[in-house]
Amino acid sequence: MKRFLMWSALGLASSGAAHAQSSVTVFGVVDLGIQYTSGAGSGSVKALSNGGLSTSRLGFRGTEDLGGGLRAGFWLEGSLNPDNGTGRPSNSNNQTSGAGAAGPITFDRMSFVSLSSDTLGEVRLGHDFIPTHYNSIYFDPFNANGVARAGNLTFAGAGTGPLPTAITGSNTVSYWLPPNIGGFYGMAMVGTGENDSTVANRDDGNFAGARFGFASGAFDIAAAVTRSHFDATTTIGNYTHANIGGSWDAGFAKFFALYNKVTVKLTGGTVRKNTTEIGAHIPAFEVGRIRISYAYLDDRSDESLRNANGMPRNRDDARQFGIGYVHNLSKRTALYGTYARLMNSGQARYVVSGGVAPGAGQRSSGWEFGVRHLF
Repeated sequence: MKRFLMWSALGLASSGAAHAQSSVTVFGVVDLGIQYTSGAGSGSVKALSNGGLSTSRLGFRGTEDLGGGLRAGFWLEGSLNPDNGTGRPSNSNNQTSGAGAAGPITFDRMSFVSLSSDTLGEVRLGHDFIPTHYNSIYFDPFNANGVARAGNLTFAGAGTGPLPTAITGSNTVSYWLPPNIGGFYGMAMVGTGENDSTVANRDDGNFAGARFGFASGAFDIAAAVTRSHFDATTTIGNYTHANIGGSWDAGFAKFFALYNKVTVKLTGGTVRKNTTEIGAHIPAFEVGRIRISYAYLDDRSDESLRNANGMPRNRDDARQFGIGYVHNLSKRTALYGTYARLMNSGQARYVVSGGVAPGAGQRSSGWEFGVRHLF
């Protein structure tokens, strides 16, 4: 259960300071399951999975009313690996050189301080999700979690895995529009790699992005783009991720659609990957919902980019089908099960989350059954 620690800031009588109301909330998720994944032409793994429905996490957030409609706040939220008692790594500079290692908890999801107003909006400074990832969270029927997440395809950069700024960014400043502006919402963000101005790659890790949307009743749509700078090599380069997504709750089902476009400018050519996903949540048994999705990755990279066998990478397409069920035991506890099957073409080796990479052009599949508890 969420614990609210309330107190009034102490004011000095001699200064006549007003009493400001403050609050701090401790919150979290523990999500664990039994998972089996297999990669054709490779092998299989039986594991205790983590975050099949929601990312396991521990967080602290707080606000202070400064008066006049102005508030100060903070948010510290770190991913957990409750299967082994560790925390997930973060990245300090939006580059491969800043990648941390799993160990003690780090606030890899969010860590920022903010000033906000209902009329002027909010300014955040710190570490946060990048604009395009918010669309992945809200418009993927599997909420960017588990074996069937769209991220198995949409997070792919130059290879099959995410680049440093695919999900979160460090050293950021962002502005968020105020609520209650006729259904419109949005934010803009910039981040820096904090490199020495005298080095050749001084702009590596710098990025900028924005997200704008409209929500009204059962309908929600948003578009986002994030562009990151990296000096071009054979494995990384200027990275642009744009997406547009939407959802519509028709009552008998809630429908989702998400389109992602990724480009990475390498020394040997430009990687281009377009991913389309559609899906739905279907209410079932009064306290449950069925989740389904289908995603297709269309690789349109330059002909100059080749696989080890000499075949062009633009034939490395992939398709993924996912189905699952969530059964709510209470407002805070749920049981779930998910199955995903990912079919590769060409020399592609995309893999379901938590699985082993299959042989080139072969399938990856997996299932998981778990329990999630919120507090």
